[in-house]
Amino acid sequence: MIWTEAIMELPSFIFPLLKRFRLPPRLHWLAANAINPHFLLGVAGIITDEQGRLLLFHHTYRRSHPWGMPGGWMSKAESPLETLEREVREESGLQVRADRLALIGVTRDRPKFEFVVCGTLIGGTFQASREVDQMGWFAPDQYPALAPFHLHILQQWREQPTTEVGWYDAPWIIAHPR
Repeated sequence: MIWTEAIMELPSFIFPLLKRFRLPPRLHWLAANAINPHFLLGVAGIITDEQGRLLLFHHTYRRSHPWGMPGGWMSKAESPLETLEREVREESGLQVRADRLALIGVTRDRPKFEFVVCGTLIGGTFQASREVDQMGWFAPDQYPALAPFHLHILQQWREQPTTEVGWYDAPWIIAHPR
């Protein structure tokens, strides 16, 4: 048994005591961090132009489907919208304005949540990086080979009303087939 499981199996009388005798905030958050599950928080960007074309990046580290939506992992104290703006700037030199949260996704067989954010290109000049070596604007009927996970997200996005935030469920096998 790992120690976090041992904490969750504390005798039932402990929890009322914890409610009655409050911990100082710093200790409270350290304890909460120790006993609760941790998740990776990712962001995928849907950036379109006036013609409805989608901005895609050619990622240097992806082998089977190198073309995909821009995005990355959230940093501490960063919103999903800020993450998209930062990741696009760092990976390509382009400036994006993140407009709205469109979808929230979960990969149930991995500790991962993903936020899909819609955005607009507002400036910058493309500069290749270690992670992205090309960019392109693609109409839906001209997409390069995309990972099934990205196709799943794009389908959910197209079906989702723009006034609502939707959700999707993507098992890892859909996300990253072999």
